[in-house]
Amino acid sequence: MTLGNRRDAALLPEANILARWGPRPGEGPLRPGGEPFFFPGGSVGVLLIHGFTGAPQEMRRLGAFLADRGRTALGIRLPGHGTRPEDLRGVTWRDWAEAVAIGVKILREQCEHVFLCGLSLGGVLALYEAAHQPPDGLIVMASPYRIRDIRLRFLWLLKWLIPHVGKRSSDLRDPEAHAERVSYAWYPMTAVGEVVRTVRAAAACLHQVQCPALLIYSQSDRTVPPDQGWAVYHRLGSRDKTIHWLVRSGHVIPEDIEREEAFEQIERFIQRVVKQKARGVAER
Repeated sequence: MTLGNRRDAALLPEANILARWGPRPGEGPLRPGGEPFFFPGGSVGVLLIHGFTGAPQEMRRLGAFLADRGRTALGIRLPGHGTRPEDLRGVTWRDWAEAVAIGVKILREQCEHVFLCGLSLGGVLALYEAAHQPPDGLIVMASPYRIRDIRLRFLWLLKWLIPHVGKRSSDLRDPEAHAERVSYAWYPMTAVGEVVRTVRAAAACLHQVQCPALLIYSQSDRTVPPDQGWAVYHRLGSRDKTIHWLVRSGHVIPEDIEREEAFEQIERFIQRVVKQKARGVAER
């Protein structure tokens, strides 16, 4: 599967999408792969939200896949991402949540049905948004319920002693995707606190999520262990919820070797939910 360089990715128009999710004042220029994208399609819109230290590129293959099936796909850029690591300084989890809320608003204006789809931190933000402004459906990939690290107790001190944190190597199994990956090699310690706040805010309102939900996790994920997926699943308030397990993929599911399986699961989920809603309207 190609990276998803669709010619109709062009834009909302381009000026609008860059104004909303492009570099903010003080941020550096976008890296290749850091650009937000918009694939126009039909009446079903999907908001695609990348993970922490990642970029819209990691959701672009999925966006192209969905657009080829008639979906409207909008891949946003979270503030501080896709530019330079130091741009994460001063960014709060509220900034990330606002970026997601704006994306939902844009899709609601253009589409009859709106789905949220996020990877890791993006999935956490999707959960938070779904608890407050319910979408038609929710897709969460490799998102944590809780971050377990005893060092978090001393984060107030560590952010002064260790201002930057280096990232360990990616667990991507796909060599091509690994070579093309757009991600920071390090990040400010202050950003860790914002990730923790995001996770805690979402965990506190999981019971409020009532929309149909599809969770996708991998048994081989080195970042988010399998028990985290079950923790999210069991605490979701949704009656219609499914968890699908991959076996060989690493953490960045939409770029790894089982991505086609994940994409097919997502498309089937969207089809089913849309049909159920159409049936419900017809029966009124």
